[in-house]
Amino acid sequence: MSTTKYALSAIAFVTALGASAPHLSAQSYTPMYAPQSSRNLYYTCVDQYNNGLPYAQIVSGPGVYLNTNAHFHDDVYHAMSSVTPTTQYADSGGNFTITLATSLVAQAEILFINCTYGPSTFYGSYNYAVGYNDVYYADAPSVWVKIGGSDTGGGTGHGTTAYNRYLKTAAGDGLYAATVSYISTHPGVSQICTNDMALPFGGKFDINRNWTSPHSQHDRGTAADVAGTGSAQCSNAGGSGVDVADFRLRCIAAGASTTYSFNEGDHAHCGFEAPTWPH
Repeated sequence: MSTTKYALSAIAFVTALGASAPHLSAQSYTPMYAPQSSRNLYYTCVDQYNNGLPYAQIVSGPGVYLNTNAHFHDDVYHAMSSVTPTTQYADSGGNFTITLATSLVAQAEILFINCTYGPSTFYGSYNYAVGYNDVYYADAPSVWVKIGGSDTGGGTGHGTTAYNRYLKTAAGDGLYAATVSYISTHPGVSQICTNDMALPFGGKFDINRNWTSPHSQHDRGTAADVAGTGSAQCSNAGGSGVDVADFRLRCIAAGASTTYSFNEGDHAHCGFEAPTWPH
């Protein structure tokens, strides 16, 4: 649980609080908090002399930076984290605590705080991100052709293939090992086609653009899809589709979970961890 205190003084940042998502251009991806987690944030409301303002009224609320983590759509139901309480009073030293409860949607967010003391209101903000910081861009051009996204998959809503191929290290190493194993026993195959893995921060893979996650197996950077034989996306991009049943077994031999690696007919889904995350 965080024990860091933040001082709020006369910061020139004025914005409306509320449930709607402010349209902001700046972004900050640190610190990063896990989806559906809770933490206390400690603050002190101070004057221009850095003196705590006793019993100042505090009003706080969340906002979201649009178009972060490949969520390239918005509506009035845009999911974001929540804070409690939204209104409170500081103690005699100007100190107060806000509890941040993150949502399941990974993205860059902001906490707005208004501190009112007498006739004056001070405005503060705190940038953070929701997501996982242990996923990395996974691409091996010598053996993988990137498909999906808006590059070859049409209007996916999550941008190009630059946004849909993040994996944890063990999953990336396992997928690469399975690929090399497959190519070594299939003459004429030099590159296979990888598609969905996870978004840059992980979290809800919102392919239906409604803040739900039909792609929940891809929320944590532990799984990847590989196109099967006959995939037009794959052949048009210059790759070779795989024998799905064969490739699934090679993923399992490389450390994937038997239970969470699937033969999806037109592609192999290789899952390298059981889905224990909150999605």
